[in-house]
Amino acid sequence: MSGVELSVIIIGLLIGYWVVSMLDKKPEAKPTTEVMPDDTGASAAEAAPATPPWHEVLNVSASASLDEIRAAYKLHISQYHPDKVATLGDELRALAERKTKEIGAAYAEALRAHGIDEA
Repeated sequence: MSGVELSVIIIGLLIGYWVVSMLDKKPEAKPTTEVMPDDTGASAAEAAPATPPWHEVLNVSASASLDEIRAAYKLHISQYHPDKVATLGDELRALAERKTKEIGAAYAEALRAHGIDEA
């Protein structure tokens, strides 16, 4: 194999790698500065915080088994259920309700990821 042939092969590999990396590149999220309808000055990005993936909410690995997911769900629900903080004030109860909804949504998403319809 001559040096020219070897050079052509290496250049072809580099160009191929570059093309594949450009196709695999995810588009960058652009920050929005759109004003919400209530004119409070809050942008759309501030109004809706990003929801973490289900496995982070339930504190399990993304490849966790159904038994691990169910156990984590039961543990988190027992810790954050609004009835646990009913006597501690409205703010803590609202926080517990929000966290319980987040845990429930993460559990439902985990079941869907494992091919189980919760209905």
